[in-house]
Amino acid sequence: MDLGKLAEDVRAETSLFFTERDAGRILAAALTSEDIWRIIDLADVPVMVLCSALRAMERAGWLNFSRGRVALTPAGQELVREAGIAPALELHCGRCGGRGVELGPVARIAEKFREIAADRPEAIQDYDQGYVTEESTLYRIAFMWSRGDLAGKELLVLGDDDLVSLAAALTGAPKRVVMLDIDERLVEFVREVAGREGLRVEALRHDLREPLPEALVSAFDTFFCDPTESLRGFLAFAGRGISALKGPGAAGYMGLTRREASLAKWRAIQEELLAYGAVLTDLRDDFHDYVNWPYIESMRSWEHLPVKRVPGRDEPWYRSALIRVELVEPPAVKNVRLSGDIFTDPEAATT
Repeated sequence: MDLGKLAEDVRAETSLFFTERDAGRILAAALTSEDIWRIIDLADVPVMVLCSALRAMERAGWLNFSRGRVALTPAGQELVREAGIAPALELHCGRCGGRGVELGPVARIAEKFREIAADRPEAIQDYDQGYVTEESTLYRIAFMWSRGDLAGKELLVLGDDDLVSLAAALTGAPKRVVMLDIDERLVEFVREVAGREGLRVEALRHDLREPLPEALVSAFDTFFCDPTESLRGFLAFAGRGISALKGPGAAGYMGLTRREASLAKWRAIQEELLAYGAVLTDLRDDFHDYVNWPYIESMRSWEHLPVKRVPGRDEPWYRSALIRVELVEPPAVKNVRLSGDIFTDPEAATT
């Protein structure tokens, strides 16, 4: 058994995208840590197929799962030596966490934003919610500001358990901020905070499977969303956002993981974004750290994990990239109703 044969077997078993390089990434992560969540974090392989690969590696005699750890066997150690696989490294900048941007003027709202976010509604599985750390949200605002997409602009936030709308409004920089969310708890929370703090935020309840209200179509300079990770769901969020943009020069921001999206899915997403009239201008990997949500044990991938341990709130493992796109032609997206399930696909792990 070699890495190529193992990758072939995993693809046959799961019908999911998986390469020899992915197998090497998993072993590099296992060389760095024996903790299942740290391995998921370091490997950057979708969780569902990673679980299948770990079990295939156990059958091959390369790994064993005992005492709650994932450990390389002597045979596994020999394999990685022969394959020239080195431990996975993280060499992020200590100042910005690898995001490549300073908080700048956003730093003045940090304390107030953290105070507000402490009272937000808890994430629930019904809408595939999971919010990022307050620091991640603040850096999002700083990045948008640095790209000229915040100050004096009209901003639409699609789905807002991360409270991007409130953070943006706290800066006083945008001309207008509108947030849409299906969760009435979040809509009411944002309305209450905006009223109490005198912030200009319009909070509207809306199911993004339904067409955008006509008043919001072609009305914004910038949109932000952190979509569900299924291909159909991601494109639903991205499509709504792009249809809300005024035209060439308007920009959109999205989060996209490797935890639930293979590179094959990334390619499909990029192809669709190009077809929509947008070009990708920035991609910052691992920009977002997510707070561990309370439904870990009921998410789809839990039963597939070879080692089961609920991570603590201070053990981030779910991270996503920040992607910026800019329109180079009028948006080519149909604002029509989407029927059926947009939350799941074979790579979805947290629904």
